[in-house]
Amino acid sequence: MRLLQMLRAWFRGDSAADLEAAIRLHESGDLAGAELRYRAMLQADASNADAMHLLGLIAHQRGEHAAAVAQIRAAIALKSDKATYHYNLGNALAALDRAQEAVESFRVATRLDPVRSDARSNLAHALSQAGRHQEAVLEFRQLLGLQTTPAARNALASALVRCADADPAAARNYDEAAGLLQQSWQDADDPVEGRLALAYCLQQCKRWTEAAEHYEAVLLLQPENTTAHNNLANCYNQLGRVADAILHYRETYRLAPDFPEALASVLACLNYDPECSPEQAAAEHRNWAEQAASRYYPMSPRFDNDRDPERRLRIGYISPDFRRHPVSAIFAPILAAHDRDRLEVSCYYNYAGEDAITLQLKSLAGHWRPIVAMSDEKLCEQIRSDRIDILVDLAGHTTHNRLLAFARKPAPVQVSWLGYFNTTGLATMDYFISDPWSSPAGQERYYVERVLRLRHTRFCYQPPEYMPALSPLPAQTSGHITFGCLNNLSKLNEQVLALWGRVLRAVPESRLLVQAAALDDAPNRARFSALCAKHGIAPERLTLRGFSPIEQSPASYAEIDIALDPFPFCGGMTSLEALWLGVPVITLAGETIASRQSASMLMNLGLPELIAEDAAQYVAAAAGLAQDLPRLSALRAGMRQRYAACPLMDYAGFARELEQSYRDMWLKWTASGEAVTRTQNAG
Repeated sequence: MRLLQMLRAWFRGDSAADLEAAIRLHESGDLAGAELRYRAMLQADASNADAMHLLGLIAHQRGEHAAAVAQIRAAIALKSDKATYHYNLGNALAALDRAQEAVESFRVATRLDPVRSDARSNLAHALSQAGRHQEAVLEFRQLLGLQTTPAARNALASALVRCADADPAAARNYDEAAGLLQQSWQDADDPVEGRLALAYCLQQCKRWTEAAEHYEAVLLLQPENTTAHNNLANCYNQLGRVADAILHYRETYRLAPDFPEALASVLACLNYDPECSPEQAAAEHRNWAEQAASRYYPMSPRFDNDRDPERRLRIGYISPDFRRHPVSAIFAPILAAHDRDRLEVSCYYNYAGEDAITLQLKSLAGHWRPIVAMSDEKLCEQIRSDRIDILVDLAGHTTHNRLLAFARKPAPVQVSWLGYFNTTGLATMDYFISDPWSSPAGQERYYVERVLRLRHTRFCYQPPEYMPALSPLPAQTSGHITFGCLNNLSKLNEQVLALWGRVLRAVPESRLLVQAAALDDAPNRARFSALCAKHGIAPERLTLRGFSPIEQSPASYAEIDIALDPFPFCGGMTSLEALWLGVPVITLAGETIASRQSASMLMNLGLPELIAEDAAQYVAAAAGLAQDLPRLSALRAGMRQRYAACPLMDYAGFARELEQSYRDMWLKWTASGEAVTRTQNAG
């Protein structure tokens, strides 16, 4: 609508010739001429609210927003019932980033003129800017009632996405947003951005195949769209298509070298890739450090920590997983068992959400630091202020890690433990904690860090409260052996399926149960089923299940007689849970920690016969157990006694050994300053 028409609509009944002339100048863009007219009107009548408001509008159009606010508020003091006054006051406040005040002005405008769509739209946008996302959604719904247009649908969809991004409890909004965008993304001002938004919503709804198709379509039009490459890689990763994910993460990093997270995602995926040798993986981790982290290496770090070798040590643990997560399930009993006379423990939590496990860990930590909003520089300042002696990373190259803080060397001794299965690549990381079974002799060549082997195990296991009771052996009632795997689909590559096909052929009438969240994606389920058939696993012998909440997932072991471990990335928490529930795990031990986690568990449980060194041994071990129901039944009934008698549940013993390892690290540092020398050399 032309400015003159708008102003006439706003000022119905105020049709004096001088106002009409001023408005014409205003509309023509002659702001100076219009201003002279408005000021002349005010000289004649100082209470002329319309002229006062229009002077404020001119100030706003000139970018003089503070002056506009003062002028329009003066007009409102004279005449408070005009929606347009409040509307333009809201616009000036929004331009000053005073979103909360703008909200109130737009709200008054919509109350005075409920069908005024521009005020409703600006109110909704101001609510979003103020972080009041649920209220913004309500206003965009009202706007859609006034304007059933593609633009209004897209605006509501965007608001729903912002609401869901800000509040995980509002995740259902992604589904509604996807429905709106499917109708109107092609009519968006920028259809590519509209399609990216649709793909993102589908991705958040775990409709990964559909999302991937949209990202692929965007890349046909814009081959160098970084967002599309990265999000497509994330979808492929979730679908278990690891090689495709790696390809697009690499392309993301090529296009955006200032986004090292993409290169870190490549590293995490390499642990799953059967075509990646340990030597290649080690080289890629070192390359990441050279590309993304080496610029932060301090040339000559200096620390003023008290070097008394016998004093109480300050230990810092950094993780995004201090919540319901496999890392915390292993870490919590050790944190509880730490000797507070020997250690002062600080936990640095790099995640926004909290749950009951977070509260439990908070109560066990000497100091608790939420760090998700801290920059790496601020985090390092905090660590130095806390005078941490030994800083322990529990995340490695997993999501929400803080390895670039470790690159800055904020503590004298730095350690990688528990949450990652490979070298970090960082020259500033001093130690990697492992055990003899996870890291046999010779594995050192794959690590930048010194590999420190605890005597028995690198982790313990404390069964969570939701673990079910032991169940009878399923084969005794079903009449057939059921093999099973509850690992994520990224671990189930074609080499794994080929070997499992051999196992099923060796055990006639047996069945295979696979449970993974990626199987909820219907096209992906069909893809995976076809891969199984390709490798001799017929559909009638295959049971596929999708997502199950963490508290309910272990119940599936009541239907499984023998667990088949994938490779080269074997089970972690899934193996611990299977074994706790009496289900033996057949594993193929490789060269890396990622392929030897289950082997370490089995050695500690006194079950080396379940560890295969090659494919033939794997098939023989699985078939041999399947043909010995009394042995299977005895294993099921006696597994918890094995746990109770082995290092996997000796929390106090593990904590003492870990603490002594920390002390030994500290003694070496205080005696020689070796950590400083290594960092200088790395720089």
